[in-house]
Amino acid sequence: MRVHHSILLSIFTLLVFTDQQVVNGAKASSSSKVSTKKTKNELSNGQMALAGALATAFGVTIMHPIDTIKTLQQSDAGLGMGIFQATNQIAKNGGVGAFYSGLGPYVTSDAIAGALKFASYETLKTWIKDKVPEENYGAALFGCAGLAFLISSIALVPGELLKQRLQMGQINSIREGIPQIFKKEGIFGFYSGYSGVCLRDVPYTMLELGIYDNLKALYLKFKNKNSTSKEQRPLSQLDTIIIAGITGGISGYCTTPFDTVKTKLMVDTGYNGFFDCVAKTAKNSGVGSLFNGGLARVAWLMPFTAIYLPVYELLKNKFQTLPLSPVGVRGGGVGVGGFLTFPSFSNRKARTTPLSLRETLKLKHARREASLCF
Repeated sequence: MRVHHSILLSIFTLLVFTDQQVVNGAKASSSSKVSTKKTKNELSNGQMALAGALATAFGVTIMHPIDTIKTLQQSDAGLGMGIFQATNQIAKNGGVGAFYSGLGPYVTSDAIAGALKFASYETLKTWIKDKVPEENYGAALFGCAGLAFLISSIALVPGELLKQRLQMGQINSIREGIPQIFKKEGIFGFYSGYSGVCLRDVPYTMLELGIYDNLKALYLKFKNKNSTSKEQRPLSQLDTIIIAGITGGISGYCTTPFDTVKTKLMVDTGYNGFFDCVAKTAKNSGVGSLFNGGLARVAWLMPFTAIYLPVYELLKNKFQTLPLSPVGVRGGGVGVGGFLTFPSFSNRKARTTPLSLRETLKLKHARREASLCF
C-alpha cells in the first residue's frame, strides 16, 4: 500500500508540470486563439515548501531500492558485500517488496524535511543577497545550505531511523516500531544517530545546494559569454539535469564515510557516538570500510539529485506563472473579474479587491461553494 501511494504521488507530480517546457523561463501560451504571456510572481514560503516537499518525495520514491542496498552494505550484517551480493541477499530474504522497506516513513519525513529545507534555503538566499557583497555571494550559499539542513533535520532524523530499521528487518512495521523504540529508548531514541546525520548531511547539503547554484551560475555565464543582453539564453531542462547529476555524484561520494557512520549508529550496537564509531570501524575493518556502499550511494544520489533538483525548479516556475487572481464562484458559476464571490455576498457591497485564501475559507458556505469550481 505504501508503494501504491508513492506511485500515485509520482504520477500526480508528473501531471503538475507536464506543460512546463523550459527551466528559468516561461513561454508564451495560446488558448482559443488568444495569446497570453505568463508573468513570474514572487513565491511565498508555502509555495517553496510545497515545491521542495513534492520534489523530494518524487526523487526518494524512484530511488529507494538503491538506498536499501546501500543500507545493507554499510551495516555490520552486510560488511564486505558488493552491490550485487547485497541485492541478491535482499531479494532472497524478502523478495521485490523488501527493496521498498521503509519507504512510507522515509517519503513522509523526507518530504516534510524537503519543505523545511528549501523554504529556509530560499529565504536565506534572499536575505543574504542584500547583506553579502556580490563576490562573496557564492561562498555564502554554502552557509545558507548548512543552516537550512539543521532546520530540516528535526523532521528528517526520526523518519530516517524508522526507514533503516525497517530495511534491516529490525522492526516489522511502523505501528510496531514506534512504540517499541519509545519503550526501549524513550523519545530521544527516535534521534539515535542524530550526530551522524548532522555530520553527514550538513556538509552534504552545503555541497549539494552550494555546488548546484554555483555550477548553474558558472554554466549560465559560459553559455552566454558571446551573447548580448538581449540574447541571453536561460538554462534548459537538460542543462539542469546534467548539473544536478554532477552535483549529486560529487556530494555523495565525498560524504560516504559520514553516511556509513550514521548507518552504523542507527542499526548496529556497541558504539558510543560518532567518533567512537569512526575509531572502532577503522580499527576493526580498516579505514577503507568507511567507504562501504560508496558506489551504491553515488548510484543513488546522482540520479536522485538529477531528478529532484530539476523537479524543484520546474515546480517553482510552475508556481511563479500561476495567475495572481483566483477564479471565483457565484451560485456555481464563474464570478466577474476573477474575484471570489459567493451567495453570502448578495446583500453586501461589491468588493474591489480579491479575497485571500484564508479570508475565503472563513466565509459561510465557502468550502462548499469553492468545491463547485471542480
